[in-house]
Amino acid sequence: MNFASFKHHFSISKPNTKLIYINIAVFLVVAFINVFRELMGMSSFGFAAKLQLPSYYSLFVKQFWSIFTYMFLHLNLLHVFFNMLCLYWFGQIFLMYFTDKQFVGVYILGGLFGGIAYLLSYSYIPYFEGKVALLCGASASIIALITASALEMPNMPIRLLLIGTIKLKWVAVATVLISVLGITSDNAGGEIAHIGGALGGWIWFVLLKRNIEITKPIDFIISFFTKVFNMFSGKKPKLKVNRRTKYHYVKPDEAYNTEQKQNNQNLDIILDKIRKSGYGSLTEQEKKQLFDLSNKV
Repeated sequence: MNFASFKHHFSISKPNTKLIYINIAVFLVVAFINVFRELMGMSSFGFAAKLQLPSYYSLFVKQFWSIFTYMFLHLNLLHVFFNMLCLYWFGQIFLMYFTDKQFVGVYILGGLFGGIAYLLSYSYIPYFEGKVALLCGASASIIALITASALEMPNMPIRLLLIGTIKLKWVAVATVLISVLGITSDNAGGEIAHIGGALGGWIWFVLLKRNIEITKPIDFIISFFTKVFNMFSGKKPKLKVNRRTKYHYVKPDEAYNTEQKQNNQNLDIILDKIRKSGYGSLTEQEKKQLFDLSNKV
């Protein structure tokens, strides 16, 4: 698959597939840069840390972009593999009832809520006082999608490996409970982010039912940067078509039959010339006429 075909495939893919591509691309780019830096005798930790979300404000304000980049970053092969499987499976469920824009909006919203919950917990909960951590991964975003899907279709049956069929609502409940119980584990930051992501998905769903779409600012920002990218890449924006009612003039049967008869005669003359002297013997006008008549007859 060349770049052009991949670009076309990416453009027509579902949003969960696009985000999977983006997450994998980030993983590979960071992995290759880390390998190169280590070969050059430099530390790979410093570069990756710039994209992860730190647990303390003094560093966060210096790399504020990390509250966005962390949700696309994975440093471990198994981590990215299982997260992308979940993003695909539960993304398919989410898209059964919600739009592509809502999918991307909830993904980012869940990541933001997860990052905020992580920062607040490490700053104000006594247990985390003096502890330093870095956060990365799409888990908070994925749990936001799971939560929103479970609220919309709680009794949807889901078949899980080694467990069997279970309702979607219990998958969401179990995910949140496991995260709550794991707050004091080695992955405390990740578990807190999961809870924040679930909260983000719940808030989005509740407000949506009241006709309040809180992801509109996210949609606006994405649309803005998409337009800027298209501008610099030379891609022309799509023209909006005003679909008004069109009225077509219908010819009388007699006039229509006369025109069709004349078209057939002209086509026979051109085809007879091709049979005798070949297609190359046609003039440019005759070639154009042949093309036009082939579409009409």
